[in-house]
Amino acid sequence: MKSFTSKLVTVCMVGLLLLVAGFTLRMVVNDRLENRNQARASIAQSLGAEQTLAGVTLAISYTERYQEVVVDPNTSATRTVSRKIAHRYEVMPEHFDLKGQLITDPRYRGLFRVNGYQLEGVLSGDFAIPALERLPRDRSESQIELGPAWMVLAVSDPRGLRKLDMKLADVARNAEPGVGNGSNRHGASARLDDINELLGRTARFSVNLELVGTDSLNVVPLGRDNSATLTSPWPHPSFGGRFLPSERKVDQHGFSATWHISALATNARESWANKAATVEMDNFNISLIDPVDIYVMADRACKYAGLFIAITLGGFLLFELLRSLRLHALQYLMIGAALLIFFLLLLSLSEHIGFGGAYLAASSACVLLIGIYSVHLLRSLWLAGAFSLGLGSLYAVLYVILLSEQNALLMGSLLLFLLLAAVMLSTRSVDWHALLAERPALKQEDSSGT
Repeated sequence: MKSFTSKLVTVCMVGLLLLVAGFTLRMVVNDRLENRNQARASIAQSLGAEQTLAGVTLAISYTERYQEVVVDPNTSATRTVSRKIAHRYEVMPEHFDLKGQLITDPRYRGLFRVNGYQLEGVLSGDFAIPALERLPRDRSESQIELGPAWMVLAVSDPRGLRKLDMKLADVARNAEPGVGNGSNRHGASARLDDINELLGRTARFSVNLELVGTDSLNVVPLGRDNSATLTSPWPHPSFGGRFLPSERKVDQHGFSATWHISALATNARESWANKAATVEMDNFNISLIDPVDIYVMADRACKYAGLFIAITLGGFLLFELLRSLRLHALQYLMIGAALLIFFLLLLSLSEHIGFGGAYLAASSACVLLIGIYSVHLLRSLWLAGAFSLGLGSLYAVLYVILLSEQNALLMGSLLLFLLLAAVMLSTRSVDWHALLAERPALKQEDSSGT
């Protein structure tokens, strides 16, 4: 029993050392992930960041003038003062419709890939433009002096605008950078010199645009009634934001999705009127995700390093006990090192050949190495083969667990239960008292086997 206890402590210390090395591996994964994020930021800086599209709106500037009688607090004398207040009123669409296609445009920085896209779309709808006397004012008796007006398209990163053709009331408008005076938003606008003629009317608008960005597109529904239809050849979309598509179709050829959103279901119009940041408003979005993120998968795999180490070292310890073998701590350490090398190989190969191929190559190499090494340790080709088969099955189960994120906990729990059941049933007839009793040390075989 004393000898077994000493061996158990030794194996536990080796396992602890290997776990520390496993944490170092996770730091390597995090470092590569940080490099990927830096590459993504570099591409976004040159191409265009994740885009948020809001609009189209009409921004009408005007000046309110009125006379006010004020009382001097010192002399109680009264006098009439002229007041002038500058206003900017934004008219949001009654109906807003977006139809477009997201064309994928992957970009690379070294080994790192970022999913860029180009939106080719048409925005259309109509405005109910208020008459001059209906514009908001502080005093009902005040006079209104109309100023410049703009047709505005707001985007979070206007560097991504490649093409922009704007029409209002069937008249082409000249788009310019910026969204007019009195706004801190970003985008483009067209000055409306005929705003006097449009007051009190319903005017239709249309905007043809090409907008590039990376990773995802967000759309803010500013209309009283909103609809959008987007298609793309990308087969792995992720729909998010506050609103999911009412209709969607996703297959290996790409996706199509349609949204119908009423102003009753969103506070986007209110947030816009209160000058909220565009990126903070209610929106719906489409992300062009990779089905298998190699760095996320590698990090998830590294979380199972401790389980692999415990099961493998425990298996060799059990063989050592049942077969009256003598394994050295360094032999346990080398077996654990081979297990850890798998995770490093998985990460490095994934960057070149993809996660699935990398997993197959790394697991095959490590199972083969441990299998060849264990032939001598277990003194049996059949036992070494059976152990290698079990280790390979363990890798196969881990791969399924990694791909089944939603069922990972269930599958992991079942795996541990089956392993424990296998050990308990295979050792149910073992006389542990006799097995753990003190016995003379076995003569260690030399390297020549004599």
